[in-house]
Amino acid sequence: MTPVFARPLLALATAALISCGGGSSAPGPASPTPDPELFVLEETTVDQIHAAFRGELVLEDGSPLTCETLTTMYIERIYTYNDAPQQSGGLPIRGVLAINPLAVAQAQALDALYARDGGVGERYLHCMPVLLKDNYDTFDYPSTQGSYSMLGHQAGVDANSVAGLREAGALILGKANQDEFAFFTTGFSNRAIQVSNPYNTAESPAGSSSGTGASIAANFALGGTGSDTCQSIRHPSSVNGLVGIRPSLGVISQHGIFPLTHARDTGGPMTRTVKDAALMLDAMSGVDPRDPKTLWYPAELRPTTYTQYLDRDLHGVTGKNLGVIRELGSNTSPAGTGSQGALIDAAVEKLRSMGANIYDVYLPDFASTGGGSRHYDMNEYFTTFEAEGGNSPRACVSSTAIDLSGDRDNVAHGRANCTDIQGIVETGRVGPRTAALFALVAADDPNLAPTDEQLQAIVDVRDYTTRTMDALVDENGEPVVDDNGEQVRLDALLLSPGPTGGRTCDFGSSTQMGSIVVPVGFDEDVGVPRGMEIFVRQFDEGTGLGIAYDYEQATLHRAPPLLTPSPLSGEETIAGFNARVQQAIMDATSAAPESLPVEAYEQALRDITGL
Repeated sequence: MTPVFARPLLALATAALISCGGGSSAPGPASPTPDPELFVLEETTVDQIHAAFRGELVLEDGSPLTCETLTTMYIERIYTYNDAPQQSGGLPIRGVLAINPLAVAQAQALDALYARDGGVGERYLHCMPVLLKDNYDTFDYPSTQGSYSMLGHQAGVDANSVAGLREAGALILGKANQDEFAFFTTGFSNRAIQVSNPYNTAESPAGSSSGTGASIAANFALGGTGSDTCQSIRHPSSVNGLVGIRPSLGVISQHGIFPLTHARDTGGPMTRTVKDAALMLDAMSGVDPRDPKTLWYPAELRPTTYTQYLDRDLHGVTGKNLGVIRELGSNTSPAGTGSQGALIDAAVEKLRSMGANIYDVYLPDFASTGGGSRHYDMNEYFTTFEAEGGNSPRACVSSTAIDLSGDRDNVAHGRANCTDIQGIVETGRVGPRTAALFALVAADDPNLAPTDEQLQAIVDVRDYTTRTMDALVDENGEPVVDDNGEQVRLDALLLSPGPTGGRTCDFGSSTQMGSIVVPVGFDEDVGVPRGMEIFVRQFDEGTGLGIAYDYEQATLHRAPPLLTPSPLSGEETIAGFNARVQQAIMDATSAAPESLPVEAYEQALRDITGL
């Protein structure tokens, strides 16, 4: 084999031989080589950055893109826009909580691997800068769940899904803001002050994955992660013009993601395109013995890659039977109302024109349900965290609650060693908006796992939904048949992922089934994008991705927000950015953002957990 360093010399020697008559014929006139196109950071994709690494796209000065350059470009964009008040609503975006101080070093290591392998190799996410929601553990940077009470909480290992991202070549750029402990859906936490929607900063970015949604929409990273207990991937994706996947429970491990309630929680990707979301889902998913739910979906049944469904001829809309949900329990407008309802109606008509068969779906017996094990699940997280070398000043939900349990030798997962301010509640540093909710979590029995009856209720509501999809009936319970007289079997359901038309987020959470959100247009009434939720059977994310990709490519609704740069960003550093954001947040915590009665907190808790 010719040594790599010798190949250019060999090429020159061969060229010289031909020019001196050593070849069988003289070469003809050279064909003009087209100039490569420019690489543009805004709205770029994994495919485009890999093309730029190959030289098919170049920077403005004609130089090739490297991972270090790409990472620096994203960091500088965060400096320029994250904290700058925007003309659209007068507020800053504040999507990014912190930039990973090791981000540039990661990029340099990835550039070395690229040089070694002569390309991306098997790293299909090679140098994909990713922002993680602040409840994802990483071995190289703390996770705080958006709460001052969790400062200094440093994991010993990556969350399983983060490890998968790194193995696929992704670069962990930093942490995104979130609603504190994922309790709310407005973008507020004690650390974030208030995340704003980059399209109109007077509007909510939704949550609890608010920082991820706002940041990816604003092009602060190529992709991001969210976690969804009720709507926390789906709604932020909708109002930020993103593709978001809330997969079926068990597709992605819950390991290393701080829980709200394990009966409903799942992580998932948030990106600007369906393909990038599918690539991230490949990396984040997999069987993990630390999460028994992943064993529900054995490795041999999982697709080799979710990108195999991005074939519009094989897996697209044509011939699909799609059901628009018209009744969901007591909700009679789950497909949306107002401008969002109109955009979803238009999307449904577009799907019909693309060859889909559209049907109305009625689920009057749907009921929200959950596991009711918040205290148990959070303490279980701490046990695993400590066993894997994590270091944190916190060790349980509440040390007082453990004292009151009456038996410190029989506390769930060995939390009997949690004393004094090792309990989150006892720190007094949970934000004023979240404190009452967290106190209610602490009031739960720390040893109470989900009951068999609660788990069976989830199975029952999933079976009810699946039976309806398998054999469609109308609002009177009569069979719906197709042109061949066969009872219709639906491929997917369509609904609104946001609050217009009433509460819909419990549908995926209660059934533990999968959803993909895709943009359907722009809501001129409030100045933000809107999305549509494509809901599929358990572990059938591939069908949803095929439909979403075909629709995305046929409509191309995604468009970036118009942003105003900060005039003060030129001299920024990673350390300075992280410290300045931290100080700004600390200065703003002297006043509570709102004052709600305890009854309102209790109702919010019931809504979140489905109890």
